Amino acid sequence: MQLPKAPELVVTGLAAALLVGSVVGLTNTAASGGLVEPGEVRIEGFSFGPDAVTVEAGAIVTWTNFDDTNHTVTQNGNDLLDSPDLGNGDTYDVTFAEPGTYAYFCKFHPAMQATITVGG
Repeated sequence: MQLPKAPELVVTGLAAALLVGSVVGLTNTAASGGLVEPGEVRIEGFSFGPDAVTVEAGAIVTWTNFDDTNHTVTQNGNDLLDSPDLGNGDTYDVTFAEPGTYAYFCKFHPAMQATITVGG
Protein backbone atom coordinates (compact mmCIF):
# COMPACT_ATOMS: atom_id res chain seq x y z
CA MET A 1 0.00 0.00 0.00
CA GLN A 2 1.32 3.39 -0.97
CA LEU A 3 0.73 6.30 1.43
CA PRO A 4 -0.45 9.67 0.04
CA LYS A 5 2.23 12.27 -0.48
CA ALA A 6 2.24 15.52 1.48
CA PRO A 7 0.97 17.71 -1.41
CA GLU A 8 -1.97 15.35 -1.96
CA LEU A 9 -2.88 15.54 1.73
CA VAL A 10 -2.75 19.35 1.65
CA VAL A 11 -5.01 19.56 -1.41
CA THR A 12 -7.46 17.07 0.08
CA GLY A 13 -7.52 18.96 3.38
CA LEU A 14 -8.09 22.31 1.64
CA ALA A 15 -10.92 20.87 -0.45
CA ALA A 16 -12.62 19.50 2.66
CA ALA A 17 -12.24 22.82 4.49
CA LEU A 18 -13.73 24.74 1.55
CA LEU A 19 -16.67 22.36 1.38
CA VAL A 20 -17.41 22.67 5.10
CA GLY A 21 -17.01 26.47 4.98
CA SER A 22 -19.39 26.73 2.05
CA VAL A 23 -22.06 24.67 3.77
CA VAL A 24 -21.72 26.63 7.01
CA GLY A 25 -21.84 29.96 5.17
CA LEU A 26 -24.99 29.05 3.28
CA THR A 27 -27.06 28.13 6.31
CA ASN A 28 -27.50 31.72 7.67
CA THR A 29 -27.43 30.59 11.28
CA ALA A 30 -27.04 32.34 14.59
CA ALA A 31 -24.39 31.43 17.13
CA SER A 32 -26.48 28.49 18.32
CA GLY A 33 -27.03 27.04 14.87
CA GLY A 34 -30.70 28.06 14.87
CA LEU A 35 -32.01 29.53 11.63
CA VAL A 36 -32.54 33.27 11.70
CA GLU A 37 -35.12 35.16 9.64
CA PRO A 38 -34.17 38.58 8.21
CA GLY A 39 -34.63 41.18 10.93
CA GLU A 40 -34.30 38.67 13.76
CA VAL A 41 -31.36 38.55 16.16
CA ARG A 42 -30.83 35.71 18.64
CA ILE A 43 -29.11 36.50 21.92
CA GLU A 44 -27.50 33.22 22.78
CA GLY A 45 -24.21 31.93 24.13
CA PHE A 46 -23.30 35.48 25.20
CA SER A 47 -23.42 36.76 21.61
CA PHE A 48 -25.75 38.43 19.14
CA GLY A 49 -26.45 36.26 16.12
CA PRO A 50 -26.08 37.31 13.47
CA ASP A 51 -23.70 40.03 14.62
CA ALA A 52 -24.27 42.09 11.46
CA VAL A 53 -27.78 42.63 10.08
CA THR A 54 -28.75 44.66 7.01
CA VAL A 55 -32.34 45.87 6.56
CA GLU A 56 -34.15 48.55 4.59
CA ALA A 57 -35.50 51.73 6.20
CA GLY A 58 -38.83 51.03 7.88
CA ALA A 59 -37.90 47.46 8.83
CA ILE A 60 -38.47 46.05 12.29
CA VAL A 61 -35.63 44.15 13.98
CA THR A 62 -36.51 41.80 16.83
CA TRP A 63 -34.04 40.55 19.44
CA THR A 64 -34.89 37.43 21.47
CA ASN A 65 -32.88 36.35 24.50
CA PHE A 66 -32.26 32.58 24.61
CA ASP A 67 -29.69 32.77 27.43
CA ASP A 68 -30.50 32.11 31.08
CA THR A 69 -28.94 35.44 32.06
CA ASN A 70 -30.14 38.99 31.40
CA HIS A 71 -28.83 40.96 28.43
CA THR A 72 -29.54 44.35 26.85
CA VAL A 73 -29.47 45.95 23.41
CA THR A 74 -27.73 49.25 24.10
CA GLN A 75 -26.27 51.98 21.88
CA ASN A 76 -23.99 54.69 23.27
CA GLY A 77 -25.43 58.17 22.96
CA ASN A 78 -28.65 57.13 21.21
CA ASP A 79 -32.01 56.26 22.70
CA LEU A 80 -33.08 54.25 19.63
CA LEU A 81 -31.36 51.10 20.93
CA ASP A 82 -31.94 51.13 24.66
CA SER A 83 -33.74 47.96 25.69
CA PRO A 84 -34.80 47.09 29.20
CA ASP A 85 -33.06 44.11 30.80
CA LEU A 86 -34.07 41.11 28.70
CA GLY A 87 -34.53 37.81 30.55
CA ASN A 88 -34.79 34.38 28.97
CA GLY A 89 -37.55 34.41 26.34
CA ASP A 90 -37.94 38.20 26.35
CA THR A 91 -38.03 40.10 23.06
CA TYR A 92 -37.22 43.67 22.05
CA ASP A 93 -38.39 45.30 18.79
CA VAL A 94 -37.10 48.42 17.05
CA THR A 95 -38.32 50.03 13.83
CA PHE A 96 -35.42 51.57 11.90
CA ALA A 97 -36.71 54.62 10.03
CA GLU A 98 -33.40 56.29 9.15
CA PRO A 99 -30.59 54.85 7.01
CA GLY A 100 -27.27 54.40 8.78
CA THR A 101 -25.18 51.99 10.79
CA TYR A 102 -26.18 51.35 14.38
CA ALA A 103 -23.56 49.70 16.60
CA TYR A 104 -24.78 48.21 19.87
CA PHE A 105 -23.66 46.07 22.80
CA CYS A 106 -24.93 44.45 26.01
CA LYS A 107 -24.43 46.74 29.02
CA PHE A 108 -23.83 43.70 31.27
CA HIS A 109 -21.39 42.05 28.84
CA PRO A 110 -19.66 44.81 26.80
CA ALA A 111 -17.76 42.26 24.70
CA MET A 112 -21.11 41.35 23.14
CA GLN A 113 -21.21 43.73 20.16
CA ALA A 114 -23.04 43.85 16.84
CA THR A 115 -24.34 46.23 14.16
CA ILE A 116 -27.51 46.96 12.23
CA THR A 117 -27.06 48.57 8.81
CA VAL A 118 -30.14 50.32 7.44
CA GLY A 119 -30.33 51.07 3.72
CA GLY A 120 -32.29 53.88 2.12
